[in-house]
Amino acid sequence: MTFGIKKFAASAVVALAAGGAHAAMQTLDGVGFDITYDDAALGLFGSPSLIDNSLFFAPSGSPGFSAQTASGFAFTNSTFAFQISADPGYVLTAFTLVEEGDYFYFGEGSGVDVGGQLRVKPLVPLAESMTSAIEADTGIMNTTLSIATHNWSSMSVVETAGIEKANVSIENLLAAYSYTTSGPSYAFIEKKGVELAVGVAAVPEPESYALMLAGIGMIGMAARRRMNRM
Repeated sequence: MTFGIKKFAASAVVALAAGGAHAAMQTLDGVGFDITYDDAALGLFGSPSLIDNSLFFAPSGSPGFSAQTASGFAFTNSTFAFQISADPGYVLTAFTLVEEGDYFYFGEGSGVDVGGQLRVKPLVPLAESMTSAIEADTGIMNTTLSIATHNWSSMSVVETAGIEKANVSIENLLAAYSYTTSGPSYAFIEKKGVELAVGVAAVPEPESYALMLAGIGMIGMAARRRMNRM
């Protein structure tokens, strides 16, 4: 009996450890910065990849990151948040978010919409959050009973010159609606790609400033000598 209890306890510990292994902080190393995020809080975005200075997501699966309805209102939302830290000698200058997907809707009283927000909260130096709305043009309506899709895209920019560390979040909202009493109708919208480009700039080190000032001083002295000779 004691052996059975110990065996059960050991199994439980292994199970907990295995479960905990699925939720961990991940770090991506960019050019001049690091990004840290919780892989258990990716939502509908899917796992990100970092290429050069751009963070990429490719939401997939079924139904994926989408909203659809044949009657009434359908709404889907997800938020991805991470912390970014500039490497020594660098500062973060801007965040540029580009998103894309496709949609269709037909029938009077049907439509789709895209919304959300790119938010940057500077931590060093501490400052108020900066935001940029996420919007897309989804005004093309299909002909009756056509499910041919149209592409949509959006771009949001937050300029952050001079910060070293920040919390960043991408909030995405998709909506589809269909209200009609005359004939069939349907609305569908999907997010297929997300790219967040991070702008960084190198900051001259104190030694560089000192050399620059020394050079300016020498130029000034030389100019004064020439003036005295005249």
